[in-house]
Amino acid sequence: MRIVHAAHYSFVRDGREFYNCEYKLHTGLCQAGHYVYPFSISDRARVNLLRSKRLGGAFANKCLITCCKHVEPDLLLLGHAQAITPQTLQTLRRAHPQMKIALWYVDQVYLLRDYSHLFAKLPLLDAIFVTTGGDLLAQFRRDGCRAAFIPNPADANIERLNIDELREADFDLVFIGSDRLRPERAALLTEIAANAGGLRLGFAGCLGRPGVFGDAKDQMLKRTLLALNLSDRNDVFLYSSDRIVQLAGNGICTLTASASGLQALYEPDKEMVFFDSTSDLVAKARRLAAEPTRARAIGRAGRIKTHACYSGKAVADFICAYVMDDPAWRDFPWASYCGGQ
Repeated sequence: MRIVHAAHYSFVRDGREFYNCEYKLHTGLCQAGHYVYPFSISDRARVNLLRSKRLGGAFANKCLITCCKHVEPDLLLLGHAQAITPQTLQTLRRAHPQMKIALWYVDQVYLLRDYSHLFAKLPLLDAIFVTTGGDLLAQFRRDGCRAAFIPNPADANIERLNIDELREADFDLVFIGSDRLRPERAALLTEIAANAGGLRLGFAGCLGRPGVFGDAKDQMLKRTLLALNLSDRNDVFLYSSDRIVQLAGNGICTLTASASGLQALYEPDKEMVFFDSTSDLVAKARRLAAEPTRARAIGRAGRIKTHACYSGKAVADFICAYVMDDPAWRDFPWASYCGGQ
């Protein structure tokens, strides 16, 4: 197909977050044999004197209409796309009646203020894809708009560290992520630090430590044996930030909350380690730190599963099959969690 992928590529950041989902899906779509034109919503919106995305929203919408006129895509795939209005999608529907329109969204969908913009778009979409299952996925279904779960995509040329093959580590347990305006996360991390005993902890972006991005983030991951996968909430079925593939995809033994239900995607204690409480997390981290060979074996199995099943190409293939109502979408390992289709 010919695809316009309108997402927040944020070229202005000069590769600071090269591991974000839009790049992996773009590559996956190309690997699947499609032509993909990258339309960077945020960069087009910043074309004004103040470099303001908010002030440039109308301009970005106008540019997307022009882009689709030039490319004449079979599929317009939106990524988050908060700035793209329903009115723009209506205009595109009229101008390109054969074009499919779909949207992917990989942030949390349990805070109304964060995703209310999605509901306004649903009547104009053929499909929506979110990294959450269960009832929170079902809320997006409408007549004419189907809703499906997708896993966070990995890319073998981004998650390429193969940390499970390394033999030295400076940290036993690492967490990289912000605790700004996240009091529950800050409290959990503080409790871990207070009870860690002899564990060598590495925190970045939280508990007063500076954040790390780009290759500096990779360099920190290469120095760790275990890593903690935390999201804003850890009790939402199948939801995780893309941290999960940045860790597991790089071959790190990853610890995740059991309440997330992510045991559906990773086999417990073989491909990922699941914990029920802070004390359970610390106890399991201590045991694994004392058994680095076992920790690396879990990291290796998690890496293999991530790239075999949840690659950007696999997710891209699923999205295209689902949007085009190709029954092949049912063959993907996570298809049973789409429900109600």
